[in-house]
Amino acid sequence: MLPFLLAGALIAAQPNACPSDLLVANPQLKVVRAKDRTLDSYIVTVNVQNQGTASQRLAVNQHLDLLINQKPAGTQPIPGLGANETYPAAFRFQLAHQRHRKPVVVTFHYVMDDKPRPGENCTTANDQVTATL
Repeated sequence: MLPFLLAGALIAAQPNACPSDLLVANPQLKVVRAKDRTLDSYIVTVNVQNQGTASQRLAVNQHLDLLINQKPAGTQPIPGLGANETYPAAFRFQLAHQRHRKPVVVTFHYVMDDKPRPGENCTTANDQVTATL
């Protein structure tokens, strides 16, 4: 039994393999009705979270891209995030009004503009989320 307790203590004591790693998740859509009926206004939001145990550098250069139907539609800077801190990002866009619109594919893509240092953004698997709205 003692070897299992020691092994568990060693595993728990090891530092996180990636102290600061960002996750892009939880996309949401809000339709805003405008007086101008020729356009439909949309607000899309997503959470960018540092799911690591360490803060990012304060001066880190990073941004979030928005693609609509695989075409660039916007970008915004993301501030350096503390450990487990979440940044809610939002974009607004308009499309010509259609009575029966085909689904809109929205992609949020996180980009670290600086060269990552050891322990920063160790995986890119969670840097993008796509939703069909």
